[in-house]
Amino acid sequence: MPEMDGYEFIEALRTLPRMVAVPAIALTGFGRAQDAKRAIRAGFNAHLAKPVSLPELLSAIDRIKAPKLE
Repeated sequence: MPEMDGYEFIEALRTLPRMVAVPAIALTGFGRAQDAKRAIRAGFNAHLAKPVSLPELLSAIDRIKAPKLE
């Protein structure tokens, strides 16, 4: 991203009241344990390193999806 990286983007997004609970997954080429920790600290709900399989992506989405409104 030309203006900011994904960590900066999610940090900025999380400062907006309506965006605090929006589910977000970091999909990145950086797969080390410290990269995952950094993503979670920045505000992502999950971290997946590329290449990611479809079952792995669907599982992550299922784990973080927002609860249904009743």
